[in-house]
Amino acid sequence: MPDDTAPWQRARTASERARRYLRAQGYFAATVVPALGAAQNPVLRIETGDRFTYGTISVDVGADVQARERVREALTLEPGEAYDAGLLLSVELAALERLRASGWPEASLGERAITVDHARQEVDVVLRYLPGIYSRLGEIRLHSEAWNADFILGLSPLEDAAAVSADGLRAYRNRLLSLQSVSAVQLSLGEPDGKGARDLGITLEHAPRHVAEVALSYSTSDGGGAIAALNRRNLLGEDQLFTFRAQLQTLSQGVEASLSFPHWRRYGRTLLLSAGLQSEETDAYDQQELTAGFNLSRALRELLQYAVGAELDYSRVTNPEGVSDAISVQAGLGLTLDARDDPLEPTRGYRARGEMVPTATFGDTNGQYVRLEASGSAYWRASESWVVAARGRIGSLIGAPIDDIPADQRFYAGGGGSVRGFDYQGLGPQTVEDLPSGGLSVAEAGLELRWRDTSRWGGVVFVEAGAAGDDLLPAVDDVRAALGIGARYYLDFAPVRIDLATPLDRRDGETPVHLYFSIGQAF
Repeated sequence: MPDDTAPWQRARTASERARRYLRAQGYFAATVVPALGAAQNPVLRIETGDRFTYGTISVDVGADVQARERVREALTLEPGEAYDAGLLLSVELAALERLRASGWPEASLGERAITVDHARQEVDVVLRYLPGIYSRLGEIRLHSEAWNADFILGLSPLEDAAAVSADGLRAYRNRLLSLQSVSAVQLSLGEPDGKGARDLGITLEHAPRHVAEVALSYSTSDGGGAIAALNRRNLLGEDQLFTFRAQLQTLSQGVEASLSFPHWRRYGRTLLLSAGLQSEETDAYDQQELTAGFNLSRALRELLQYAVGAELDYSRVTNPEGVSDAISVQAGLGLTLDARDDPLEPTRGYRARGEMVPTATFGDTNGQYVRLEASGSAYWRASESWVVAARGRIGSLIGAPIDDIPADQRFYAGGGGSVRGFDYQGLGPQTVEDLPSGGLSVAEAGLELRWRDTSRWGGVVFVEAGAAGDDLLPAVDDVRAALGIGARYYLDFAPVRIDLATPLDRRDGETPVHLYFSIGQAF
């Protein structure tokens, strides 16, 4: 049998919701009568009556006269205005934030009192605040021994002897939490001294000092191998990160050491020193290389970062042209705009980078030239399960003929990190022996349609194209394209990636299908 009480229950529930809404809008004399229509549908008969207005608006902050003035400055409600519960709550919170920003960082809300007078059709309001102690900054004291106190204190956005704000304390805490060597932060204000100043105590908890990383990859075009790194955090007490990295892969082997100095001489600026030794064996050339350099980077705005650097490079290159020793000096400038929602698994936003690297080469190869390169990627979430990702890259070497540029400094295209579906360095100028010789320019593009279900599994369909050329831009006729599919298994930090790709216009002698295995998205 049908349940006759269900329509009545829905009508009563709807009437109660309507009463609550009307009261929140100031219609305290409204009547709401639930009923059933001819088809037994719930019906509400509503008479709103007059809208009540604010009567008296009082502030209770105890005996602190200055705190009362700060609250009053933030209250925008006036007697006679139509009552609105949502507006009242927002104004109440705005006044609390004014208190916390003006020297009462520990202020909190008390219990407000609202009295509805039906005779006057007015609502009297008492807003109560617990301001706490007025706080003016005294000394900042670090209670943890693993860090240089001057470095930690130098990260403070708080002004000496100024009123302490909750936003300032929050910003300082976030700066400390952003340090790689810090896992937890506790800030505590002490009791005021005779002049009303309160010391700020800082207690930091150290993150693991040593972190090991291993990355594995394999492809039929690039070969396989591993990159292992050992990181030592907070090396000298100022959040420095020392990294020793070893690379053992089919095409290249080498070691590199780097030391980063975050917030070097200025908040937000990072100095990176690096040196490395590498051996590389490709179809285009064999190389032994020794490098040393520095990079200085800083955020210009929230999403924009610049980097300047220099590198000294000694290399011995063996290619079809013979054996040559060269010393290269590079000085680079780069700009990066990063608006991705996640650097490891982006689903929205974009990233763009431009780089200019003047280079002078001496030795068996002599030349002065400028390397210009621009790259970017964009991401659009089409639905909960689908993401469209696109990328592009273009570069040119300007100022010297190809023979005056060392083989390892030229542009190449093709392979797992370039255009999947083709041999490593396989897209571009060739020697008479059909070996890659490198070019003065490169252009690449890629488009992926990524799918992921509610579990850890996902998939991708992609198309990529590119070429390297002898001129400042590759010729359109030289551009080759490949089509591929892939599977993804998502770990907590990044996906395991397996891709298959094939050229769209395969030529004689080219491998029909290339396999790629790695961790992380292709871009």
